[in-house]
Amino acid sequence: MKQLFGIDIASTAVSSLRAHDQLARCTLEDCRHEARELRMPLGIYNVSVSRVCDKVIRLCDRLDQYFSRPDGASPTRTDDDLMQEVIDYIELALYAAAEHVDDLEAIASGFFTNNALRDKNQYFRALQKQIKKNKKFVSAAANAIKHQQARIRMFSLEYSHLGKAGCFHGYFIEGVKNGVVVPSATFHKDQQVFSITSLAWEIIVFLLECSNDLSSFLGQVAQQTVGPMNVPCPIFSKSVVAAARLPLYTFGEEHPFSRATVRIESSDENGEALQSHHYGSITNRWLNWGTPLFGSFVSRYVADGVTKSFQFPTPKSVAFAHWN
Repeated sequence: MKQLFGIDIASTAVSSLRAHDQLARCTLEDCRHEARELRMPLGIYNVSVSRVCDKVIRLCDRLDQYFSRPDGASPTRTDDDLMQEVIDYIELALYAAAEHVDDLEAIASGFFTNNALRDKNQYFRALQKQIKKNKKFVSAAANAIKHQQARIRMFSLEYSHLGKAGCFHGYFIEGVKNGVVVPSATFHKDQQVFSITSLAWEIIVFLLECSNDLSSFLGQVAQQTVGPMNVPCPIFSKSVVAAARLPLYTFGEEHPFSRATVRIESSDENGEALQSHHYGSITNRWLNWGTPLFGSFVSRYVADGVTKSFQFPTPKSVAFAHWN
């Protein structure tokens, strides 16, 4: 069953991350964080979420510029620098998301005197199980990039649809097979290219899912004061807005919206921040008729001075993802 996440982007809104309120209501009686030389749980969470959201926002800002290029699939020399910034922030966003897992474990660990007691606790084990499921992609990708020289590479495909023209931009994770540089078999067994904008939503949904899991854990192990604390988290709302302003499409991979429904609203009825000129964004949606035409595509590897053989990826399919 799909989870439903409501996200309020109003400037005065409380956090849409479910764990935020419970962390704010945790009493000091159950916290062993300071004794274990940790920040208090809400502090750990605030720093971790802010770091992930900052990287997602910076990625989306660079993509906003990259989608606005007039040069089609082949970038100019100036755009090459922007493309490299996009790649850098893909990596940084994945690193921050993977490290969020460690931060959640630190929060949970601080409710126990030692790790032996923690590891025996059924609610901690349940939290670990859920987070392991949620983190599968981000942790594997971050580890491959960090430890296996699995570099991020870009893919671009030109399209036109009902008089509108643009590019779909994707990425793939590099690997090597029999001396040939190829899309990594670990990540691209069934699909050789992923949508970059889907990655932004993958990380946002990951934060929402982990927040729900942490909330369930806190409800079992932490004493809490009564009543909501109305904790704000504007940087999370900004990351959602930044992602929603970009086109929504896939290259055949499963979009995170297939497992979670994200409902964006504004309690102050001010949705101006969502306005975008990008075709396929939340305020400039794909039209539901007409057949798109596809033009040139470009895959980008980086020469190493030795390797002579490269396998260029092709997407499994291309699909508009529609906001309902």
